[in-house]
Amino acid sequence: MNNFGESDETPLQEAKTVRRTPARPSVSSLERRSSVSGVIERRRAAQSALDEVLSGLSPAESAMPRRVTGEVGFILHARDWSETSLLLDVLTAGYGRVFIAAKGARRPSSQYRGLLTAFSPLRFTWSGSKEVKNLIRADWMGTMVPLTGEALLSGFYVNELILKLTEREQCHRGLFDAYVAVIHDLASGDRDAVQPALRRFERRLLTIAGWAPVRTGSADARRHVVRAGVIEGLPDDAPVSEGERIYTAAEAEAVVSADPIPAYAMRAARDILRELIQFHLDGRVIHSRRILAELNRLPRD
Repeated sequence: MNNFGESDETPLQEAKTVRRTPARPSVSSLERRSSVSGVIERRRAAQSALDEVLSGLSPAESAMPRRVTGEVGFILHARDWSETSLLLDVLTAGYGRVFIAAKGARRPSSQYRGLLTAFSPLRFTWSGSKEVKNLIRADWMGTMVPLTGEALLSGFYVNELILKLTEREQCHRGLFDAYVAVIHDLASGDRDAVQPALRRFERRLLTIAGWAPVRTGSADARRHVVRAGVIEGLPDDAPVSEGERIYTAAEAEAVVSADPIPAYAMRAARDILRELIQFHLDGRVIHSRRILAELNRLPRD
């Protein structure tokens, strides 16, 4: 299966016919050295290409042209469409999330076999003026450090957050480089870096989307709760509803302004950001969060 991530969206029933380009070697037939030096070289090539893209980002065009060539992006979610095709949600550097139909991508002879995978940077060429674009070409940019275990599930969580909290074809400035940064941190292999990386991304995503964490109420309040998408400071004698968690002033301030979030506030920051995100999800569910929670409850060696 080429599916990854979760989505509440339903497949489109129709897509325009994609003009097939001359056959090119699929990624599985590309020259790939198996030595350690070859792996390192490919990772450096991918990171170098991404660094070049990020340093050269400029404000996106007011309207997406009918044809876009060589746009750098990551596949956030893929699902089967018909017996031979895929529907892709792609996070791009210049156009935000783009919905692309990859016709014939599931055929054994497809040029895309093994190429359309998550957490790998690709250059996409597509055409179309409607919501669903037609994939014309996808070019491999090199291999980043692969995600495994908890880091892989955390990557799915990041992808799902973007899918649930952003709209297609809205370019949120800073989101693409925030995504590259969190995937890089998750791939570092340092388990202690996972939670800080996720908290940093959650806060950046909320801020980029226009929902930056803020404190309201008395500046000297010692008790805080999350209500209606803000962190509200309460008087000492103010009642608290059943199920509301109380946070200290230091914990609230850490989420609002500390960079990086200090270790003592990390658990509270996780819960505060989760409450803020849940408010903006408007009842939708983050499925990968449940899987991560179940994984964390398993005994560790």
